[in-house]
Amino acid sequence: MASSAEARQRLLEAAITTLAVEGHGGTTERSIARTGGFAPEVIYMHFDDLEALFVAAVRHISQAQKARYEEALGSCVDATQLLSRLRELYAEDMRDQGYIDAIQELFTASSSSPRLREELLTHVESWSEFATTAIGRLVQGTTFDGLVPARDLGMLAVAMFLGVQTLIRLDGDRSRIESLFTTAEPAAVLWDAFSGVRRTDP
Repeated sequence: MASSAEARQRLLEAAITTLAVEGHGGTTERSIARTGGFAPEVIYMHFDDLEALFVAAVRHISQAQKARYEEALGSCVDATQLLSRLRELYAEDMRDQGYIDAIQELFTASSSSPRLREELLTHVESWSEFATTAIGRLVQGTTFDGLVPARDLGMLAVAMFLGVQTLIRLDGDRSRIESLFTTAEPAAVLWDAFSGVRRTDP
């Protein structure tokens, strides 16, 4: 018999998959239960209502994705390496786009849900802090240390990512983000050259 934590995990993954495939409008108790292979009543054994399930889904996605990014980017020592690893992570996200699509649907749903909107703002702020830390680590010990507004750039990076994801969701053109990575490559090389960064790992 599955533990309460395992059952909750199964519910969250079923909700996320349903949101990604059927959209918020098609995500009901029955559609989530059909995706997960359980009775609709099971949802209310773990969550007060669908809104509470959606709020928990935002938190689950943010924690799972951020853990991946922290592991991959935590040891980056220069802009070129950071960009390369971001590109790899994004390629992985595109191969399994469920989390990204689900978040996009939840942003749409938040227009009529203050509780969900508050959780999404927390999600955005958490990622902004993560980006700020990554940028701060990038400039630490360089000639630009103390001059670069890391927090502003962190928020800008998150806003840009969300904006590009929205455009991709609308027109399906995934080449947008690849074009951004390609454009950023020379800038990363120049940053490393002019900031005085010296790589210490292969």
